[in-house]
Formats: sequence, structure tokens, C-alpha cells
Amino acid sequence: MLHRLTHRQLEAFRAVIETGKVTAAADVLNTTQPSVSRMLSDLEDVAGFALFERRGRQLIPTAEALALHEEVERSFVGLSEISRVIEDIRQFRRGSLLIAGMPALALRFLPGVIAAFIKEEPGITVSLRTRSSQAVLRHLSSQQFDLGFASLETDHPAVIRRPIYTAPMLAVLPIGHPLSNKERLEPADFHDQPFVALGSEITTRSETDEFFSSAKARPRIVAEAQLSASICELVASGAGLSIVEPVTAVNFAAVGKVVSRPLHPEQPFRYDLLLPALREPSRVATRFLELVDAGFDGLLKS
Repeated sequence: MLHRLTHRQLEAFRAVIETGKVTAAADVLNTTQPSVSRMLSDLEDVAGFALFERRGRQLIPTAEALALHEEVERSFVGLSEISRVIEDIRQFRRGSLLIAGMPALALRFLPGVIAAFIKEEPGITVSLRTRSSQAVLRHLSSQQFDLGFASLETDHPAVIRRPIYTAPMLAVLPIGHPLSNKERLEPADFHDQPFVALGSEITTRSETDEFFSSAKARPRIVAEAQLSASICELVASGAGLSIVEPVTAVNFAAVGKVVSRPLHPEQPFRYDLLLPALREPSRVATRFLELVDAGFDGLLKS
């Protein structure tokens, strides 16, 4: 009968080398003495040479067996390392997360989530790239990034896009501005007021223009900027009023740099989660998204 080499035979061989006895090897492997003897015999048939010499109750390895044991030991050390890696991955002690995010989320919100995440899972390496929403979409389409955060009106066949958080845009005013006494601002409140606008190429700009035109309000545009954070800095410096997406508005108001107020009628703003379409989210990515959801819930309560 021809035998083939098996991992179990090598386990038996290794155990006998280390213990010197078949009975002790059987205890290590949680099996019977006849089973170990049979596996050694099968391994000798596969090898074509003797592995042990019997001296009383002891088995003395042959020179050939010692040479084989060196290679087997290297293999088992490798398997032990693989087992440790598997356990590290299971326990989130090893892994990485590559994220691309629009500035509105990547400048403050996502770093806060990342800090909380690495405190919980210190073995995970997180890389954050701050890009425009369209660039985030391109990054995720490469399938190299794990998560993307953007605000988009377009799709890509290699990317799954789904809403992750929607909230009304907010007016931002300098500290102490007279309009900050109002609970909410309407289009007429902005008429002839100095106003810091989003760049004309930004989709939200046209929505804000419609907000004003509905009441024939005409604010005086004194500056334009592409990023909500830049706009809020201009507002904080007293350049004028503005309307920005809610996450940045809430963050700047929370540190006392601006005053934020809701609008009437509301202007909803949606943030999108982007996922690579050709692979499932990793366990690490799924855990991170739980903290993202918690972060957005915290914003809603603020």
C-alpha cells in the first residue's frame, strides 16, 4: 500500500523526536500509542529510510531523521507564526485601514474618530487621505482604499455609494453678530449682508443661490472659498456671514469661533460612504464604521 505524506505524520514524528517515546508523543498529540506508531511507519514508507532505532523503550533518531527534523521544525515555527498572525487579526491586534475623505470630514471629524479607534485597537494602522469628493471617488474605484467619505451626485461602477448622514446646512455668523439673536435665519436676513460664498464650481453653491432667490434676497458676496473650513475662518475673522455644511459648522461653533443657526426653509446636505465594489468591507473597516456612526450621532445631539 502506497502512503502519502501528511501533516499528521510530521506532527507525530516531531513529537517523538522531542519526547523520545511513543507513549509520551501520543499524550502530546491526544491520541493512542498504536496511532503514533502507525503514523511513524507510514512516514518511513514515504521517506524510504529508517527514522528511529529502538533501544529498550526509547527511540533514537537516525542521522537522516535529525536532518529531516531541522526542516520540519522550521515549518512548524512558520505555522506557529501564521497562527499568531491569525489570532492577531481576529483580535484586531494587526491590520491596516486606508481611508479617503472630503475635507469637510477629514479635517476634524474623521481624525477624532480615528483617535478613538486607535485607542480601542492600537494594533491597527490607519492612513487618512484628504481629497475632494470626486478624488475620493477615484481613489475608491482603484479598490486600494477601504473606505471613502464624500458628498456626490455621481456614481462609479466600481464603487458602492450610500448615504451615511444627512442634516440641514447651517448659517455661520461672527461672534456677537446681531443676527445671532435669532433662533433661525431666513433668506431675507441675508439681504445686503456681506457674505462669504462657496466657489461657483461647488454643487452646493447653486442650492444656496436658489435659497436666496426664492425670497429675492441678494447678499453682498465679499469672498469665495472652496472649503467650508476656510469659509468658517473668514466668518470668524468678521468677513461676513455664510452657509456651510453642518459638520464643519458644528465643529467651529463648538470651539467658539462662530455662531451657527438653522435655516428656514431647510437645505439638507448628505454625506456619502463609499466602498470598493469588488470586495467586502473588512472586519476592521466595519468596526471603524461603528465609531463613525457614533460620531455622527454625537453631532446630532450637540
